[in-house]
Amino acid sequence: MGKKHHRKQQRRAASQAPAQPVRQPAVQAPEAVEEPRIQKAPTVPPRTRTISPSWKEFRERYRYVNAELKRIGVLAASFLVVLLILTAILG
Repeated sequence: MGKKHHRKQQRRAASQAPAQPVRQPAVQAPEAVEEPRIQKAPTVPPRTRTISPSWKEFRERYRYVNAELKRIGVLAASFLVVLLILTAILG
């Protein structure tokens, strides 16, 4: 829809004769109909092939993880053994 324009009315001096009313044309132009806006789908750049590292590269890169997992396993097993012994003694 079009914007509505408000016109300021000019003050007429008391001595001036009243102005004649503005005539509107007999045929009014049809209002412009807005077409619905179609949203375009966002364009996605084509996927580039990534080369995944091999298991050998993983082993070399995360060599320290295996050592830490073994250490955590030994600690967990030792805590379980201690808890079992305490349960047998105190239970």
